[in-house]
Amino acid sequence: MVPLDFVGNYLCSLDTKNRFNLPANLRKAFIPEAQDTLVFTRGMEGKNLYAYPLNEWHRITRGLRSLNPFDTSANDFIRVFAGDAFNARFDSQGRLMLPEYILKIGQIKKDLLIIGALNKLEVWNPDIYAEFAKERQKPIAKMAADLPKTMSFEW
Repeated sequence: MVPLDFVGNYLCSLDTKNRFNLPANLRKAFIPEAQDTLVFTRGMEGKNLYAYPLNEWHRITRGLRSLNPFDTSANDFIRVFAGDAFNARFDSQGRLMLPEYILKIGQIKKDLLIIGALNKLEVWNPDIYAEFAKERQKPIAKMAADLPKTMSFEW
């Protein structure tokens, strides 16, 4: 089964037990291989979290396992990327619970902004994302022009 892409922006709130409901549109993008599990880890932007369906996480970690085990840069990255990760499985009510350390990494207090990013979700504190987006704002044509030239697109 081919997974659907995660797209869109969604504002969610944590309850008193640090649980939230993933919007139905995003849940529909899950395939059985994801086993109703998202793996949360530190985002590359340093101010957010990434959340991967379990099957996508396994695809990424297979690639990481192929790195030279004696390369200190590779080991440093794996230590942070995998060491900070947390598997969150949907409960019977369709909620995900996040531990305090994950919320602290993402600087998330009560509200969280979930952004579909094709194969993963980005999870942000909405205020931090607004500032980040303002700093990084440029026309979409410029963003597309800056993509690696080796990529081929059919529009």
